[in-house]
Amino acid sequence: MDCSSCATWGQDMLRSWPSSPAGRWSLASTRASSSESLVTAAASHEHLDLAASINRSSLKACLPTMFRCGSLSPERRRRYAALAAIISCILAVAWSRRVRRASRSPAKWGSGLLGLGISSVMVAAFRWLGITARNDILEKAPHVMALEGRQVLACWHPHGLYTVAPLVFHSTHPRNKNSPIYSFATAVASVVFQVPIFRELLLLFDCRAADSKVIDGLLHSGRSVFVCPGGIHEQLETDPEQEQIFFPPQLGFVRQAIKHGVPLVPTYNFGENQLYDVPQRSRAASRCLRKKFNIGIPFGLGRWGLPFLPHQTHLSIRVGSTIEVGDPQDCEVDDEQVREVFRRYCVELQRLFEAHKGTDLPPHLAAKGLRIVWRGHEHEDLSAASLLSEDGASDGMAAIDEASLPPLASQLKLTEQLQLQQQVSVQAVLSRL
Repeated sequence: MDCSSCATWGQDMLRSWPSSPAGRWSLASTRASSSESLVTAAASHEHLDLAASINRSSLKACLPTMFRCGSLSPERRRRYAALAAIISCILAVAWSRRVRRASRSPAKWGSGLLGLGISSVMVAAFRWLGITARNDILEKAPHVMALEGRQVLACWHPHGLYTVAPLVFHSTHPRNKNSPIYSFATAVASVVFQVPIFRELLLLFDCRAADSKVIDGLLHSGRSVFVCPGGIHEQLETDPEQEQIFFPPQLGFVRQAIKHGVPLVPTYNFGENQLYDVPQRSRAASRCLRKKFNIGIPFGLGRWGLPFLPHQTHLSIRVGSTIEVGDPQDCEVDDEQVREVFRRYCVELQRLFEAHKGTDLPPHLAAKGLRIVWRGHEHEDLSAASLLSEDGASDGMAAIDEASLPPLASQLKLTEQLQLQQQVSVQAVLSRL
């Protein structure tokens, strides 16, 4: 076959397409195979340029024909578009339900390596924005290493406006096998699992819905959990000029710990409240939304008065000592026991704050101290002066060498000493009368 015959054959092929769609489909496939033989013949005669041109011309002729045979009327296009939209909605709903089930399951979700990589990028991004952190967990302090392999219910304070410290600087640990808090689940508001993309990221960071049944299931499965007892109420009350934390009326986190027999561990994120300024008008609007729709949408201003851009701040994530609660209980938890464990928890929380406020907070904030509010029991005095110094309790606590005692013995010793000091004070008052 010479060059002129090849060119003539190619021109005839382009003119002879059948008018019917079925004929065009069959002829397109037949001539596609014919073009391959033609390319082979041309290549055998060392006409490589002609072979390449015929191959390109055959593809250009076949592809448009195949698309033309599939042309649709406007009405049919609209029907197919509606069908595609319905299928997309069904898939989106199915995926949302799957994510919702995952947010309530103790099983891990997704790739741990992917979650660790994304969290590392987030840490680098916040450091670029000027947010640095000192982390007792990352530095593997001795009392933190004691938590390795042990089931606990850890609580972080304060909630902050956007929970930067837990979301960013804690997210690298639950999927890191070298971390002492590997496999810890972090409880966050269930409403955030309705936000696409963000919910998948939270699942990769081992976050779960902050629901009593979910937390009960996590503890029952043997996993440790991070919770924020203050919740949305504490978030909306964030004040950069006052360190304050709020506890729920029923103290559900204490009841869960007593029920499962897991110790409580307080943690405090110094600097979390100073990341953003909170205008009063924003606070009032957020309270209104929470009252009507039970959602909190805080609005804060950061650097240069811009929203969501945090101030340059150094965070210090401090971990306290464990609060032992005894053996698991199958029966209903007694209110007196809840109150006693809660008071010991507040003692440790105030001790942790007082030990680090001088180095981790500005002087004017450190001087104000930590304000603890038990909602529904505002008359309870949970100040540092009441918990640590009343009737010489702080001197008694200083005399206890916690490092030389087991955690449970230390807590029982502290409780006995507090009761003894209270009895002495009552006898002193009676003697005066």
